[in-house]
Amino acid sequence: MRWPVALLLSLALAVACGGEAARPDGGASPPPSPAGGLSSPVVTPTPRPVAGPPVLETVVEGARFPVALAPSPDGRLFYAELETGQVRVVRDGRLLPEPFAAFRVARPPGYSEHGLLGIALHPDFPRQPYVYVFYTVPDAQGRPQQQRVVRLRAEGDRGVEPLTIVDGLPAGPTCCHNGGRLAFGPDGMLYVSLGDAQAAALAQDPQLPNGKVLRLAPDGSLPPDNPFPGSPAYALGFRNIFGLAFHPGTGELFLTDNGPSGRDELNIVRRGANYGWPIVMGRAGDGRFVDPIWESGSRSTAPTGLAVYWADALPFRGDLFFCTYLGRRLLRVPARQLEEVRAGARETVEPQDAGYPCQLDVKQAPDGSLYFSDTENIYRLRPGP
Repeated sequence: MRWPVALLLSLALAVACGGEAARPDGGASPPPSPAGGLSSPVVTPTPRPVAGPPVLETVVEGARFPVALAPSPDGRLFYAELETGQVRVVRDGRLLPEPFAAFRVARPPGYSEHGLLGIALHPDFPRQPYVYVFYTVPDAQGRPQQQRVVRLRAEGDRGVEPLTIVDGLPAGPTCCHNGGRLAFGPDGMLYVSLGDAQAAALAQDPQLPNGKVLRLAPDGSLPPDNPFPGSPAYALGFRNIFGLAFHPGTGELFLTDNGPSGRDELNIVRRGANYGWPIVMGRAGDGRFVDPIWESGSRSTAPTGLAVYWADALPFRGDLFFCTYLGRRLLRVPARQLEEVRAGARETVEPQDAGYPCQLDVKQAPDGSLYFSDTENIYRLRPGP
């Protein structure tokens, strides 16, 4: 599939639940009754261990802008480095010396949001050993030309057989609003975030990719049940999407959107809905558009990666976490607030400082630990002893 920067062409091709496992009661065998039979069973429940406070450890030091994280069911951590264009792998707590894959990415001088921007694993990984990446393609002079989604096959700790499944996505011509987050939904489809690529008005056109969440089949083809006929757009009206994640329990899709000089947003994404940019921003109360469940007002936080925690290893089941690039903190939205929004008992949430550093991304690992990153380090929050 290929989109020229200025015009969308037709497509080229037509969490695991981390709950506590069931376990035996662990009671002793009852003694014989005087009548020679067995008395009613006496069950002694096995007490659940009480964990200490969560432990924060540094997994990788000196990373080159680890913008996106992808923990694997086999215990590895894949991550994307925005600046180098490399996908790196951490195995058994050790950063492997050779990259999983490397791409030539656009990195023009000055401030830039171009580069290797997103990574996701196939939902059946590693049985389906595919790793998906999103990056900004440079021209011969290294300037941003377009953006692309590529699928690689994991052969051990190396990515092989790169296949472009989406091509021609717009890139901000000078610096900004490139999107690039990838997430697989409970429907098995691949969701891709695109900023407005510094062409704000195009965010309102459902036939152009700017300022959209796109919905694609894992091979890049267009699902026939998308909300806008002939378009990969799933929802529209966004400015600069830096976080995209599904709720493992409810299937809701959340995203973070960066506003201009504040008006940063946390949104629940609905199929076919319009979120207003550039006509409105923040909570506008305009019936034509969907309001965010949180906005930053005039304060700029630059929200980035997000995740909904869905395990019992840490005391956060159902809580939503997102990072703030400018705030340099991991923020937490308690599960109860999300439940109240869902029930209509409240319209907005109030994120709390979780007390940990995070600027770029946050993801839950299958073992229930929580990974998050700033511009140079990757951290792991694990259960205490």
